[in-house]
Amino acid sequence: MIPRKQIQSPRAFRLVLNVNWTLIAILLVMGMFGKRGWLDLKRMNNENQRIQNELSKVQEQKDVLVSEIRALQQDRQAQEHTIRKVLGYIKPDETVIEF
Repeated sequence: MIPRKQIQSPRAFRLVLNVNWTLIAILLVMGMFGKRGWLDLKRMNNENQRIQNELSKVQEQKDVLVSEIRALQQDRQAQEHTIRKVLGYIKPDETVIEF
């Protein structure tokens, strides 16, 4: 059996131990607060979720607008309704009564 090397002084051992703990603490702090650390990752995930929600809302708005466009292109009643509502047109034999 090979004998273990004995550390010469407890002071040197404590110094090495303190340096190791300091390095571990620095790595933990950097992993938590540094660039691409845990907090930065959490912030990016929240930002990603917010953007995904916004994208869903915009997609819903787009779908509504596409259906309105199709209705205006194909449905004569939808065209007439929009012309009357937006432009305020009336038929020649109609009378407008405003409240």
